[in-house]
Amino acid sequence: MHHNIYPNSLNTSINKLFLVLLALAGTFVSACQNEEDRNKDEKFYFDLKSFVENQIVYLNDKKPIVSKTVGLDGKTVSNESKDIDWKKELELFVQADLNKPSYRQSYMVERKDSSTYEYRLKPNVDLPVTYLKIITDSSLHQPIYVKALFQSSNRIYKSEKTIELSCTRGDNIWELTSYSVNGYQQLIFMDRKTFDIKANIGL
Repeated sequence: MHHNIYPNSLNTSINKLFLVLLALAGTFVSACQNEEDRNKDEKFYFDLKSFVENQIVYLNDKKPIVSKTVGLDGKTVSNESKDIDWKKELELFVQADLNKPSYRQSYMVERKDSSTYEYRLKPNVDLPVTYLKIITDSSLHQPIYVKALFQSSNRIYKSEKTIELSCTRGDNIWELTSYSVNGYQQLIFMDRKTFDIKANIGL
């Protein structure tokens, strides 16, 4: 017959200690997971993507009239429309966000004051966004001006795009008022193609 070598009181204490250790282990694992989630969600640079995505939702609902002028190699066309696919229209501004895992530690940060963010691509780093500037409102810290530069080149192709947007505060809502995209594309042995898009939003 098997006899318990521990007194009942000792068995109870061991069981309680075991349960406490299990609880502590669970807390430790949970804390580590929470820390990993926080690190994953932490924005290393200004969170431009969230701001632009909020504007996309707002503009899709508001459907403002947009006056746009499009230029291609010096020839321009102007029109007005409320039928805008804002996700596509502002896609470049979402792409200008620097909070991507591969971008971390790739930019030099300049802060001339508490309202200005400037990011310049470090030398010998190959990423499409080479410069980003964001000026925010001093009280709400929402963007009033954004400028980004995209550059890309290889043996057969070169391109450059400068994008800008301006915002203002209206009725306690941050609103996009204008944006522009200009630059060029060039294939080897072909002439450079320039483009220029300017848009004003009538909110």
